[in-house]
Amino acid sequence: MAEKKSDDFYVKLPEGISKKQVMTVIEKASVRAGLYISHIGGYSRTKFPNSVHWHFKRDAKENGLLDATFWDVKSLFWLMIRHSEPKWVHDKVPVLLRAIRKELKLAAG
Repeated sequence: MAEKKSDDFYVKLPEGISKKQVMTVIEKASVRAGLYISHIGGYSRTKFPNSVHWHFKRDAKENGLLDATFWDVKSLFWLMIRHSEPKWVHDKVPVLLRAIRKELKLAAG
C-alpha cells in the first residue's frame, strides 16, 4: 500500500450553513490566524462538484501553503496538508482550525 502524502483535518459545520456563510467564516478565520487567501477556486470538479477550494499563505514570497475545501453537497469542510510542506504550514494547522471554530461560534450567535 502506498504511503499517504497528506493529512486531512475535518471541521464540523453547523447544519444548514450556506456557502456564503462558510466563505465569510473562512475569510475572517484566515485573518485571525495570521494568513491571507492567495487563491479561491474549485477542487476536483468531478469528485467534488460545486466545491470551494482555498490556498492560505503567510507571505507571498514564502514557500508552502495550506489547502482547504468546502463541499456543500455533503456540508464538508477540511484542511489538507501535504507532508512535504514547510514546517510553518504544519504549525499553522491548529491555529487555523481554532480560528475557524471560533468564527463558526461567533456566526452562530
